[in-house]
Amino acid sequence: MSPSSSLPVHEKLPTELMLHIFAFAIALPYSYDEVTLIFHGRHSPLYLGRICRAWRSIAWTTPSLWSAIDMKIPTDHLFPNGGINADEVDLFEQWLQRAQDTPLSLRFRKLQGPVPTNQTYGLLVSKILSRSKQWVYLDYLFPRSNQNTPFAEVAMHGGLPLLQTLIVGGEVVPKEWLHSAPNLSTLIISNRNWDRRVPEVECALPNGSRLQYLKVHSIQPELFLDILRASSSHLVSCDVTFYDQRLTQVGPPAISLPRLVKFVISQSKTARMDELLGLIHCPALSDLTLSNLRRIQRIPSTRLDIRGLFGRWGRNLTSLTLSSGKLEECEDIIPALEVLSSLRHLTLAYVYHEDKDREDWKEWKRLSKLLYTSTTFLPALDTLRLVYGFKEDDPPAVSAYVATIESFRTVDNFPLRDPLVPFKVILYDN
Repeated sequence: MSPSSSLPVHEKLPTELMLHIFAFAIALPYSYDEVTLIFHGRHSPLYLGRICRAWRSIAWTTPSLWSAIDMKIPTDHLFPNGGINADEVDLFEQWLQRAQDTPLSLRFRKLQGPVPTNQTYGLLVSKILSRSKQWVYLDYLFPRSNQNTPFAEVAMHGGLPLLQTLIVGGEVVPKEWLHSAPNLSTLIISNRNWDRRVPEVECALPNGSRLQYLKVHSIQPELFLDILRASSSHLVSCDVTFYDQRLTQVGPPAISLPRLVKFVISQSKTARMDELLGLIHCPALSDLTLSNLRRIQRIPSTRLDIRGLFGRWGRNLTSLTLSSGKLEECEDIIPALEVLSSLRHLTLAYVYHEDKDREDWKEWKRLSKLLYTSTTFLPALDTLRLVYGFKEDDPPAVSAYVATIESFRTVDNFPLRDPLVPFKVILYDN
């Protein structure tokens, strides 16, 4: 028997093939519409080195396998120096050396407490900063009080020429980063504060930004418009939740978003929705989500003109998701749908149960009747998707008008009107 025949199968494979397998095995998966990387220990090349000498040799000498780094600075009082010692800095340096010139994905987090001031921490930051020209992805979270560190000098180190995705887990996006990243295409600002104090977002995109995907939570309307104006030529997808308790005035100039195809809007605490959305023109829009539509503090003027909005944005709209909860707050939604002649997919999310004493019950009845009897109401409709609460809940109230629906608990199809104009109904238990 030849020596090669006694080798394990994983040692017989060509090195080139093993490289492809390794790259696939430890690749970082994406989420949030293929925007956000999920870092996890199992994606480390160190795991490959535990198998055998051959695997270790390949893993140790392949730069692309060392291109992702996930760092969390401890906040526990047991780590007064930030929980970082010289050995860890040395290990980090070796990791960077193995990565060589490969584009880097970095996740860097410091949840609470002051920034460590010891020399070891400063050395770590310096080593990270020295590779800023290789960053292609940066997920960064620091308390607001520490937002001026640790990478404020990034522009002095050659900027961020490769950076494409920036996720900031706070309300401040350093201007130096945005103005040093000419290829930035994805910006996510997670401006959440669990003590119910929502601070103002700070963000200043340079004019002519190439931003294609924007996702921001709790942003003031005037700043949102500024971001759109700076990136209007390239923006393709936008997901925004507004926050504005000061009834801030918004005004011209209008904004044209010729490439925007997906828009997710949550009114939340914004009283100027009509003025705000009236400034935005998106002729290519095909996918729209409207949620948390409501009056604010019983102010009639805060109600969104649904029919007017559909009239402006509905020409190419094929998918619409409405998540209003209580339909009596938006009773104009159902009749306004008639202007969407090209709509193929309609989702009503988190619908409420039947309650004959409530006024919103008549809205479900109206929708069901229109879909059942009219061939001109939403003539292109292909899918009606109903999302209803939690598993212990009953099917949505509309089921009372179409008895057949009651037997469907997950996903199924059935004709609801004339066979010449068929569409399917999906019940989704969230």
